Amino acid sequence: MDIPEIIRDIDCTINTKVIYGGPIKPIYGNNIQISPQYKGRTETSHDKRNYLANLLPLETYSKIIVLFSSGKDCLGCVLHLLELGVPKDKIELWHHLIDKGSDKKMDHPVTLPYAKAFAKALGIRLRFSWREGGFWSEVFRLGSSAPVSFEDAGGITTVESKLWQRTIELKALMEQAELEDNLDMLETCFNELKQIGYRMKLPAKVSDLSTRFCSAYLKIMVGNVAIIHSEETKRDCKILMVSGERRGESHNRRVYNECEKHGTNAETRNNRTVHVWRPLIDWSLRDVWEKIKRFRINPNPLYRVGLNRVSCALCIFNGPSQWAGVKELYGSGEGSIFQQIVDAEKELGFTLDNKVDINTFIGDAVSCIDHSNLLALEQVMKGIFYPEDVFVPLGQDWEFPAGAFRGTEGGPC
Repeated sequence: MDIPEIIRDIDCTINTKVIYGGPIKPIYGNNIQISPQYKGRTETSHDKRNYLANLLPLETYSKIIVLFSSGKDCLGCVLHLLELGVPKDKIELWHHLIDKGSDKKMDHPVTLPYAKAFAKALGIRLRFSWREGGFWSEVFRLGSSAPVSFEDAGGITTVESKLWQRTIELKALMEQAELEDNLDMLETCFNELKQIGYRMKLPAKVSDLSTRFCSAYLKIMVGNVAIIHSEETKRDCKILMVSGERRGESHNRRVYNECEKHGTNAETRNNRTVHVWRPLIDWSLRDVWEKIKRFRINPNPLYRVGLNRVSCALCIFNGPSQWAGVKELYGSGEGSIFQQIVDAEKELGFTLDNKVDINTFIGDAVSCIDHSNLLALEQVMKGIFYPEDVFVPLGQDWEFPAGAFRGTEGGPC
């Protein structure tokens, strides 16, 4: 593919020219096919298998699903769809819960309240999916990965891997063996569990999703399971998955295709068409903020306290200043979410950074937190955000948040 010239996030400022974020005309219902501005890649077998020259007309899809993290780019996707004329009842926001069923936490406390408030304020359906036990169940995995659960038409559906029940049986036998001091049984069970699956390490700071497993196991795979097993998307449907990746975020995302077939596409077997669209792929950071500004949306307050990205609080791509910010916001003593990383590094003998432990990595970095917006600080620290907070009131100026143009410090979301 011809890789376009892009404005990298690190080079983008409040004065960067708006190219794509301005007003657009609605096209929904006019039988218009959307074609990517730049032809997608077809070099590898994966590229060829998933290549898609253009999308179907938007009104052709049974539902349009926005992968919704609560960050600026997914906000931009939703607002872009609305401007294109897509009815709200055709859109769904899918949010993956990464702390569900775990006493330990990974996410910012305000992320989920913001997602709920945004969906309610705009009148768009919000659905949740999760891996039982969340992030930490996968970090300390011995045996099968935990089941995936999601909200379906009839309630909560849970899908177990084939070896999940055997994993439970073996762990129960290990507990009994410990009580009986039966070392042979303990070793036998442990070895079988290890053959089923063994993680016992933190995710790596790489693009390979097999070792950066947090994205793969807590988001991508969870979403795929939900599509394949949901009564609403299992068969006889046409689904458009919308996500907010942009070329300006990172070197890897620079070569993403704007549209392609999704991994769950099964037109022959289940009459299920699943396409992917990255409508903001060529947008600059300034374009995204312009769209949000025109709709007068208050973004996630994490941006207003100085963070440049809304990912997990304990994201592996946090830079030293973001980690210092996490410590400032949520504390660093016993029981804090930061201390979980410190303890995990010691227990696993595996550091989050590939060279040094987390405290050495942070060093004497200055916190990225901006204290000028007291309301945003309260929302972030208490984990509160209400539907009435979503829109900036008329008569009040919309302002760029403190973290709006802090480049790509910390890597892509």
